[in-house]
Amino acid sequence: MNQPIRFAWEALGAHFGSTDLTGLSSSRRRFAPHLLPDLQSTIEAELAALSPRLFGIHQQHEFIAPKLSDLVISQGHHVVALTPLQYQDIDVGSHETYASLNNALWLFEAEGEPLAILLSQFFEPRGGQVVQVEIGFLPGGNAAAFARDILGRVQRAGEASRYYRGKILSFEPSAGYDGMHSAMRVHDLPAVAREDVILAPATMARLDAHVFEFDRHRAGLKRLGQSTRKGILLYGPPGTGKTHVIRYVAANLPGRTTILATAEQMPSIGRYIALARTLQPSIVVLEDVDLVGRAREEINSVKTETLLNRLLNEMDGLAPEADILFVLTTNRPEDIEEALASRPGRVDEAIEIPLPDAYCRRRLVSLYGRALAFADGAAARAVEASDGGSAAYVKEMVRRLAQRALARNGGNAVTLADVEAVFGDPGILSSRVNRRIVGLTERGRKPDPDQDDCCEA
Repeated sequence: MNQPIRFAWEALGAHFGSTDLTGLSSSRRRFAPHLLPDLQSTIEAELAALSPRLFGIHQQHEFIAPKLSDLVISQGHHVVALTPLQYQDIDVGSHETYASLNNALWLFEAEGEPLAILLSQFFEPRGGQVVQVEIGFLPGGNAAAFARDILGRVQRAGEASRYYRGKILSFEPSAGYDGMHSAMRVHDLPAVAREDVILAPATMARLDAHVFEFDRHRAGLKRLGQSTRKGILLYGPPGTGKTHVIRYVAANLPGRTTILATAEQMPSIGRYIALARTLQPSIVVLEDVDLVGRAREEINSVKTETLLNRLLNEMDGLAPEADILFVLTTNRPEDIEEALASRPGRVDEAIEIPLPDAYCRRRLVSLYGRALAFADGAAARAVEASDGGSAAYVKEMVRRLAQRALARNGGNAVTLADVEAVFGDPGILSSRVNRRIVGLTERGRKPDPDQDDCCEA
């Protein structure tokens, strides 16, 4: 009766026909962890016709990269045991998951010669998680050429990254409630139709010209020797809809991959730009860029200036033909470093997303109150009373109108008295904090001669 194979060196010895594996050669490459589904699926597809044997291997320390040279050790404390295959579901978007292997060893033959592929994961102390693909073979035959060929196909699969192309991504861990683990988060943002973007016609025209028309003419621009790299800055007070505009752009440029980055993720900007290059045509969204890209005279720490320089260098390092659209947002455009905001090639156009005027507020009340029945004059009064408020303020006030209608058993009917009560609520106007929470600017504040602003909360 054959003894069961318990250790990696036993499996390799039986496969290569010798217990002396010191003559084994190997080639390996390292990849970013988010590419694991692309790498693993390519390996499986390449080996499907070769009837490989698949083993799990034990990894003693997650900060040490498992290598084929470790697997050939047959004595002492460092002998590597075989284990059951271990899978971890990875979110790849669109409600799909990919069952990734933690560590795996494939043994197979190509043209009569034995080969081995080791897929492993580990953590570098400063570099984070890494995925490694290593191919082992005996020198002197055709196996070396086969190994180079398959490594090349694996690398090209990583460069194509079909699992994430065209999706909305960020380097964020999951919340921990779905049981999945991934170096990348796939966002499932709601689709935003054009009629749901409430901006002045002139603002929409600029958005069309500098985003959508630019995108439609990319091929022609390349043919005429023009750059397809572009930077847009969206600026305006809080709550005016800059993030909403980003969702609209991402939803209506489905051919582009969207990559989201916030100020606290700026230390990893190199990873974001590298991913944008891999998945181009792409959109890179940098929200609240003033937190990192503020004027140098306002910077009071070496760390912040380092992040600013890193951002500028990464944007400068892209070739003109890079098919990347940068969308930056800020509430404080006056604080942005001039080298970032005033240099074509980094930011080519600044588009203000202002407080809504009466025309826009009328559309906002209609949009957010589409399930409500406004009495004569009620909607017009809501539009008038919301002067100076942001889109977020109008949205919240319409919700309070709906709540008040329900509280008096009025169903969906909103009266003029409801509007006066909600917009005249002293609780909203009593402090600067409350006004900021609902998105009401100082311009929209009703004067109160009895209130001393210097004592506000």
